[in-house]
Amino acid sequence: MNNIPYIDILILAMVAIFIINRLRNTLGKKTGNEHDIANKFSRGKSDLKESSPDKVSKSSVDQIKLEESKHIFHENPGISSELSKIHKIDPSFKVDDFIVGAKKAFEYIIEKYSDENIKPLKNLLSADIFKMFSKQINNRAKKKENLDVSIIGIKEAEIEDVSLKSNNVASIKVKFSSEQVQVIKNDKGKIIGGDGNQILSIVESWFFSKDLKRNDPNWVLDKIEENN
Repeated sequence: MNNIPYIDILILAMVAIFIINRLRNTLGKKTGNEHDIANKFSRGKSDLKESSPDKVSKSSVDQIKLEESKHIFHENPGISSELSKIHKIDPSFKVDDFIVGAKKAFEYIIEKYSDENIKPLKNLLSADIFKMFSKQINNRAKKKENLDVSIIGIKEAEIEDVSLKSNNVASIKVKFSSEQVQVIKNDKGKIIGGDGNQILSIVESWFFSKDLKRNDPNWVLDKIEENN
């Protein structure tokens, strides 16, 4: 009974010797492919090329500037060129923002004109347009009439023409296609002209101008042309 632990140790030692011999025989064999493997590894290393850091050449910078100069502001080349000049003088100018602002101005000006309250429009209208609006409102007031205009929606607001004068005053012509209801009422609120149930398709061109060197962000309405 006392010899059993020694027998276990002996058995474990024999197993260990057996495993070591097997590993030595396996790992020590040559397959004949060692030379090929070494050659392949060497070729693989020689085929690899170190990538050099990216360099921004002068020609690349010039190309970027050229692309920026070719930025399309409008599908019409002439209009796009003039808008580009405006943007060069006033880098904050963006066509999309201008159109959004023009639409808001269109609705606001018509709303105040219809309400016969054009004083808030003083900074949005040229002196000639303000005078014309005042005259029209006064003429209706003498007749005890009121023009009631409701804008149903603006279908289109499109830049038709652009000009830039030598004094840095820009002028942009915008064509508005809108749906409106227009009626004339007497002092008692009765409709005496137009049809409150009729939606009119109104097409007008509004001319907005701005001195690009001034800090005033507002574009001023200079002129209105009816296209109907």
